[in-house]
Amino acid sequence: MSEPVMTPKGSRRDEAIAHAADLLREGGPLALTSVAVAERMGVTQSAIYRHVRNMDELSTLAAESIVDELNRSLHDIIFDPKMDWEAMDDVSRLCDALVEQMVLNRQSFEVVSRWRFIDGALGTGIRRIIDEGCDLIASLMEMRWRVEFGYQQPLEAEEIAALRAHACALQDDGHAVARLASSAALAPLDLGDVGVILQHRVIAGWASFVIDLNARVGLAFPQIDLEQGVVPT
Repeated sequence: MSEPVMTPKGSRRDEAIAHAADLLREGGPLALTSVAVAERMGVTQSAIYRHVRNMDELSTLAAESIVDELNRSLHDIIFDPKMDWEAMDDVSRLCDALVEQMVLNRQSFEVVSRWRFIDGALGTGIRRIIDEGCDLIASLMEMRWRVEFGYQQPLEAEEIAALRAHACALQDDGHAVARLASSAALAPLDLGDVGVILQHRVIAGWASFVIDLNARVGLAFPQIDLEQGVVPT
């Protein structure tokens, strides 16, 4: 099922960014040209530059809008107030919901996966918003860890760096599973299987983080269950 084309709203600048984002999803950087954007807007090519300085700026804004949209949809799932992170059934439902979003937003995830390391404005824009998502995951992990282990002291710089590294690794795992979800139709896996794989990666990533941070701050080695990960004591 292909991703619906965004309906441009707001200013002409917003409209240009929305069309540029759609072109990135559909054909990558080579498809994003001032001519293509102008055709979709029904204006002349030169009119594009009334709203953006150049194509580098438009590419950056388009990439940032794609990743920001992904971050918002994932944020809504992860921070659902009805979600109990200690209940394995809820974690399973969370992972299934995330996989569903990965499929619905397949083209956007492909933009992130394919172009995040490219040089220039496009890659810079993608990486900046990815970093913001990594910070969000780190905040969630720290909050849950403090609740489960009762640690109240501020973290030192090295501990904060380790926390963020684990958050980014977990985020990268999510992008890897997104690539798998987008190709599930071509592989002997259904989306339920992909959800299970994501669940195992989340559990393993969380357990690795807790073991590491507990050791760094002098807390006891946590109890680990092969199916549930860290078992709160």
